[in-house]
Amino acid sequence: MNKLKITMFGEFSVSCNENAISEHSKRSKKLWLLLQYLLVNHTRSVTQSELIDVLSGEDEGVNPASALKTQIHRLRDVLSELKHPLPVIICVNGAYCINPEIELEIDSEIFERTFKAADSCDNDGEKLRLILEAINLYTGEFLVKSAYESWVVSLNTYYRSVYGKAVRIALQLLYASAKLHDIIAICSKAAALNPYDEYVHYNYIKALAELGDYESAKKQYEIVSRLMMNKFGASPSKELTELYNSAANPQKSTRSDIDVIINDLIEQRPAAGAFFCEYQIFKHLYQLEIRDSQRTGISINICLLTIDGNNGESPSQNSVSKAMQRLQNCISLSLRGSDVFSRYNVSQFIVMLSNTNQQTGDLVMKRIEKAFRSENTNKDIELHYAFKTTRGNDY
Repeated sequence: MNKLKITMFGEFSVSCNENAISEHSKRSKKLWLLLQYLLVNHTRSVTQSELIDVLSGEDEGVNPASALKTQIHRLRDVLSELKHPLPVIICVNGAYCINPEIELEIDSEIFERTFKAADSCDNDGEKLRLILEAINLYTGEFLVKSAYESWVVSLNTYYRSVYGKAVRIALQLLYASAKLHDIIAICSKAAALNPYDEYVHYNYIKALAELGDYESAKKQYEIVSRLMMNKFGASPSKELTELYNSAANPQKSTRSDIDVIINDLIEQRPAAGAFFCEYQIFKHLYQLEIRDSQRTGISINICLLTIDGNNGESPSQNSVSKAMQRLQNCISLSLRGSDVFSRYNVSQFIVMLSNTNQQTGDLVMKRIEKAFRSENTNKDIELHYAFKTTRGNDY
């Protein structure tokens, strides 16, 4: 009874019995920062000078010690809403601390203890139980609204790392017992919390494929591919791409009716416009066209469209990402269904035009350029394109 329950992961909150306070309420950020720092350091007293440093940035001309006392007074008023019988913050020899007589239940500390207990456990069943308990406690970034505070950064990095280790241990144990649905649930949550962890995505896609849900596996790969391209300007790893290829082409029965195979080959709901594909698929298609060109002599026209900043200045990542989304739509709707295009990197699309020459290809690019200008509202963004004709006998 009367213990304080503190949530550090996700939205910060403190509760006591039926009463609660959280940073969701409209109160000073400095006030929450003060409380968070005292709770993180609840095992010791914190000097006034240390707290003043934490709250640095107060209005110039205000006495720091006086400002701190004002914040402490306001914080005590807020904490009184918890209706705890004891004062939550006390002053000892001029320093402040959380009252050591009050029992605290802090999710981040329970998470860490549970993980360490699981990591040192030799029994696989108990180890799995503990690691899943730890994973469930991690519901988001550590003190996410204070993430840019220097003292929060290192703690956030630490807890994120521990969570990543916990997920890996859990997946290894779950694969050993073939609990694919549990793997998918863990990977789904982990991918949302850390969308750039390829290990999580790999196991997510693998579990979906092993359950026979190839469509979901392919969709998940496409999500990862877009994330990696937008963030790092690179495609997923070779291992993840190979897994995608196996999920996209699952092993068929040894004998099938030709009509069944043809039905499987046909695009079920053809999208309007050009065919958009992953870059590796684009390469395969281009190589097939080159082989055919060696026989027919028909040229292949390749176009490269590049998003760039106005006047040579580099645009922000967010601006490029939005512009690339608009450009993809313009390319798709400006080309024929037989034309193929792919995203090459963070700021470029590559296009392969069928049955065109330099003149008609240039007209197509100008049509895309015109469509993009009408779609793009950011005047700091420019579109450039390059056009090249290739033939099989060029190689």
